[in-house]
Amino acid sequence: MKAHLIKFENRRELAQAALRLGASEASLRFFEARREILQIYVTDVPSPAASIIKQETLSRGGDAAVHANVINCGVERSDVIIFGTAKQLGHLAEKLDQMPWWNLRGLAADIRRLTAPHVGRTVKLPCGAELAFGERTLLMGIINLTDDSFFSGSRCGGDAGKAVERAVKMAEDGADILDLGAESTRPGAPRVPEDQERARMSAAVAAIRRELPHMPLSIDTTRASVAEAALENGADIVNDVSGLQFDNGIAEAAARHKAMLVLMHMRGTPETMRTMCGYNNLISEVCAFLEEAVDKAVSLGVSRESIIIDPGIGFAKDHGQNLFLLRHCESFKALGYPLLIGASRKGCVGAATGREAPEERLYGTLAVTALCCRQGADIIRVHDVRENKDVIKMTEAIQGAEYV
Repeated sequence: MKAHLIKFENRRELAQAALRLGASEASLRFFEARREILQIYVTDVPSPAASIIKQETLSRGGDAAVHANVINCGVERSDVIIFGTAKQLGHLAEKLDQMPWWNLRGLAADIRRLTAPHVGRTVKLPCGAELAFGERTLLMGIINLTDDSFFSGSRCGGDAGKAVERAVKMAEDGADILDLGAESTRPGAPRVPEDQERARMSAAVAAIRRELPHMPLSIDTTRASVAEAALENGADIVNDVSGLQFDNGIAEAAARHKAMLVLMHMRGTPETMRTMCGYNNLISEVCAFLEEAVDKAVSLGVSRESIIIDPGIGFAKDHGQNLFLLRHCESFKALGYPLLIGASRKGCVGAATGREAPEERLYGTLAVTALCCRQGADIIRVHDVRENKDVIKMTEAIQGAEYV
């Protein structure tokens, strides 16, 4: 008799191992509920409620971290970190549901939502193509219709023909989606005239749609008039880096055309966001922003099934904050929407690798892609499709290895 340590990374691998040793298939769901210890962070909890949460979690075999002075009511409020398996947290939620105080019933609903299994879905786009979320990581290729985007290799200016050439090459290299932008959102970037952005975007979308009739096309804009014109010319997704802070018409246009909508977290504008990096709890505040943006989009007519979320790497975050978000894709995946990550050749990659020029940040970007793919990101937005495609294929090949 020999023992070895192994961490079953997902329910598929656990099922393969359990079935191989002769366990009943009916028992797999019970094993899955115990496979890993989960942590739920709850902010600003009244001390009596924090004490209840800790005691109820302990009684179910889990635990909870609270402020040391909760026990003697030495503090009025405390954040709480709850530790437990899915099974233990499910039993905790059942108990909290019976308590009509301090919104513990609301916390029970949050626990159930955050620990629910991720369910994949397929969305049909206006162009007729389908995007399957939850099966593999999709790759979004960047096409900048600008003269001043931070990475020179992505610039096409106002040349629609050059944009088509880049689009065809990216499609051949394995892009699942193309993302077109006609206004730079790099830190410090000034706004471009609206009519220029609209004209460049419309011409490029129309030209690419003629050449690639079924390629999913995303347009990166914060202006409703640009979104409307691009959608009329064949775009399928609106990528709003403001998270509907600048123009509600973005959501209304997406809803009218039955397009998907990307909602990203940011503060301020590209000109001011570098001065707005102060957070009390980064993940909690980014998640709250995204949930509010989703609710706003839904109120404006967008279906929840059409929404993608993006934590906004590089937008009102400093270097350490960007790295922390990249390490915790699970926090955003738990919100229940497809997750997009865009860190390609950005400053956080340069700072970590010591590469000052964006042109030198490919290898660092590939590391980000592997990590985020490993964490289950649904879409990764990149400048270099071919190289990142290989990284995703290799990462998913390792993840998909059979238990032997």
